[in-house]
Amino acid sequence: MRFLVSGVLFGFLIGYIIAYAVHEPRVVQHAAPVPAAGNLGMSGGIGSLPAAPAAGGTGMPGGPGGDASAGAGNEQMMAQVFEEISALKAAIEKNPKDAAVLIRLANLYHDAAKYDQAVEYYGRALQVRPADVDARTDMGICLREMGKSDEAIAQFRTSLTHDPKHWQTWLNLGVVSLFDRKDVAAATQAFAKVEEINPSFKDLPLLKEALRKAGAPAGPDS
Repeated sequence: MRFLVSGVLFGFLIGYIIAYAVHEPRVVQHAAPVPAAGNLGMSGGIGSLPAAPAAGGTGMPGGPGGDASAGAGNEQMMAQVFEEISALKAAIEKNPKDAAVLIRLANLYHDAAKYDQAVEYYGRALQVRPADVDARTDMGICLREMGKSDEAIAQFRTSLTHDPKHWQTWLNLGVVSLFDRKDVAAATQAFAKVEEINPSFKDLPLLKEALRKAGAPAGPDS
């Protein structure tokens, strides 16, 4: 998700939280496999710590546990992705306002860390479906990855005008506010909304710890 917090383990866990949150919106909007519906393995995530590794990530060809079959599998997967991108672009040529196709293509570019292209297609989809909070939140994440934190926050806040209970938007708003803008007050409000809307979110203690390390005032249940 990286941050200016002490402790390697804490930073790693925060990275995992943000990667999880980033994927959650796209899992909601698609029945496609998770890597395309919302990239759990964001490149870098928020801040400067590595994102949580994908399951089985040690089996890369040439690395520990890697073998020729893993390399062949990766090549096959890449070929399938390129084929899908070509098919999606062909579909867009026929119907430039097919929001579902535009979002699917944007998600693929997001997963490939091609954030500028992802933003282009999210933007086109939002012209058709401006109230799609999942797509708008994902677009905000891409903007943040491009170093455009102010624009990312603007997208998150627009998302919340359409759905004030979209907890993933609140989570990403809090993360960018805290770790990019150093706005502890805004982050505190955002994380409080995450807890209010989704009290079962298992990583709430880590969010509170991040606020504590940033110097936020202690709350009644801190």
